[in-house]
Amino acid sequence: MLSAMSSDTRVAKIEVRSEVRARRNALTPLERRRRRDGLTRQLTALIAETGARSVTAYAPLGSEPDTEGFLAWARASEVRVLLPVSLPGHRLAWAVDTGDRVNGLHGIPEPDGPRLEAAAAAAVDLMLIPACAVDDRGTRLGWGLGYYDRALEVITPRPPIFAVVDDDDLYPWLPREAHDIPVDGVVTATSLRRFGTE
Repeated sequence: MLSAMSSDTRVAKIEVRSEVRARRNALTPLERRRRRDGLTRQLTALIAETGARSVTAYAPLGSEPDTEGFLAWARASEVRVLLPVSLPGHRLAWAVDTGDRVNGLHGIPEPDGPRLEAAAAAAVDLMLIPACAVDDRGTRLGWGLGYYDRALEVITPRPPIFAVVDDDDLYPWLPREAHDIPVDGVVTATSLRRFGTE
């Protein structure tokens, strides 16, 4: 269950979100393309290494790390990808990515197809999820609406979870609350890191 947070924690999270948003918004189109291509290489290498044939991922919105190259590769490689669908009450469902998208809640691109319940992600081999930032312990900071926190609570068993961020979004420490489920790894345009195995 999502818990109330202290004012210090709230302030710390707001500050990190503001820093990340400003950095991402300042990227040039050339740098965005370079990062997209690097991220595609890292994500396809992760899929090859793990042998995953089904994953969750996300269609990028705004300045989020661009997964479109990876999503195109996954469709061509017959890797089944579930993309999130935002529901009222800050809940997630999933839908299979076919490349056809509509704008959902908050303008987030989502597949225009049958919806699967949040727990359907328990059947994938790997979860690739967006994040604002990640720290050295695997703490994932989202954007504050709690969609993924709620979704991860109902996914049992949980497949390995990798957050996708920019290199600059890796922090030594982020505030972690009782409901925050740490990720197993993080993927950026230049690196892949697993937590708890180093």
